[in-house]
Amino acid sequence: MLAALRVARAAEVRRHRSIFQRGRSGTANGGPLDLLADKLLHPALNYSMSHGLVYAAQNLNGDLSSGTQCPIGLLPFKVPAHAFHEAVSWSPLWNTLVDAVSRDTAWLNETLASAARADPFTGRLIKINNSIASEFGGPRQKIYMGINRSDYMMHEPEGNDQSDVRFLQVELNTIASSFGALSARTGMLHHYLLGRYGTGSDPVAKALQAHYGLESGPELQAQLPKNESLERIPDALAQAVRIYCDANNVQQGNAVVLFVTQTGERNFADQRALEYALWERSGMRVERRSMRQVRAEGRLDSSGRLRLADGQEVAVAYFRAGYTPDDYRSEDDWDGRILIERSIAIKCPSVAYQLVGAKKVQQALAGPGVLNRFLDAEASEMLSRSFAGLWSLGPDNDDTEIIARAMQSPEQFVMKPQREGGGNNMYGKDIVGKLKTMSREERGAFIMMQRIMPQPQEAVLTRSGTAFVTPSLSEFGFYSVYLGDGETAMLNEHAGHLVRSKAEG
Repeated sequence: MLAALRVARAAEVRRHRSIFQRGRSGTANGGPLDLLADKLLHPALNYSMSHGLVYAAQNLNGDLSSGTQCPIGLLPFKVPAHAFHEAVSWSPLWNTLVDAVSRDTAWLNETLASAARADPFTGRLIKINNSIASEFGGPRQKIYMGINRSDYMMHEPEGNDQSDVRFLQVELNTIASSFGALSARTGMLHHYLLGRYGTGSDPVAKALQAHYGLESGPELQAQLPKNESLERIPDALAQAVRIYCDANNVQQGNAVVLFVTQTGERNFADQRALEYALWERSGMRVERRSMRQVRAEGRLDSSGRLRLADGQEVAVAYFRAGYTPDDYRSEDDWDGRILIERSIAIKCPSVAYQLVGAKKVQQALAGPGVLNRFLDAEASEMLSRSFAGLWSLGPDNDDTEIIARAMQSPEQFVMKPQREGGGNNMYGKDIVGKLKTMSREERGAFIMMQRIMPQPQEAVLTRSGTAFVTPSLSEFGFYSVYLGDGETAMLNEHAGHLVRSKAEG
């Protein structure tokens, strides 16, 4: 579920003294949230469908216009202001870290050695990264672009003081970081609902005011920092195009942004909104191709320029695919990826950036003193506050103690593979069953992570045109955009935020 609590970019956060504070609403069946679910569902659905908060239908049945509402949280989630602003301040630091790690090929190879042996997908990505470095003496295009998203959960064990509550990182997404457009539009929805229905003394207004402890619609709206992801992300892509064109003497009208996509993509509205914003804000064109299509029609000239079948030159390759083995159904898909990597197009991300998002890298960076290899002491100390407990598994590590702990208390851990895309983690009894059957070599494809303990909040979740009130947990993603050549950062800023909520349990 998307539930928007908007965030201003880092430079603007100082202007916002607070956001909604955590607190139980005290609702039960028949309480204020049930009233809001009933009265606000219809206007929320109409707003959503009118503003592109939609997915393509699972089965189109020959009707390409068939769709459904994007599942959303009807109201913003509550978060302690100090924790929220701290996470915003981390965004540019993650960018700097990702770029630095991606350029340390020897460290990446060593860190991912056991994962590469146990996981063929990771191994193939490492092979591509190393072959490019060998062929060109480093990356063919030294300018890297990142549209990253660091995902957190609120760690708030029972009995802790509110000031001790903070975000702990779940994972760092360096490829196909989705929902930037939909999160911004969910923020617009919330701003509308709170302003339109939060003022007055009618039952709906009183229910909203009671839920958030505020007295009017404008006061409710004032607590929502603006989410600029639908502006910052396309603006970053546009800046990358300009940098490419200036460096290669290309007219901007002759260059395109290539969206590398999956076939049958239901989340089209999130991608298309970025495409339309890129055109409306900067007059830059997008072409969409799968990796297999790139292989079929893409051509490199002697200088590494990548052109499509109609002669259009690719300035930026923006991946919304390629993060899962399911996207590589044949060698044609792999060849398409390699063709892009061998070009001078600016990649978002490069294969090196993608490798930095591996869970094994996340675990290694949390080790004592490792951050200091890539960041200064102040930045290292700031980011280290976001680390949950992380442990390596497999033949290159002494994992006896952590395995024993996980077998004894599996509810305290999450076992995570290198894969992106969700749905691959193991919890509770599944951890015990998996560890009993895995060889030491197979464990090398996984890490063990401390399970973060958020407190649930009552929320109104919507799906398929219905709304229901339920205790919910949320995961918070903070976007950031980056452009740099390894020496100079041309762009490095916070770029908005996302909240995904789901029913507890």
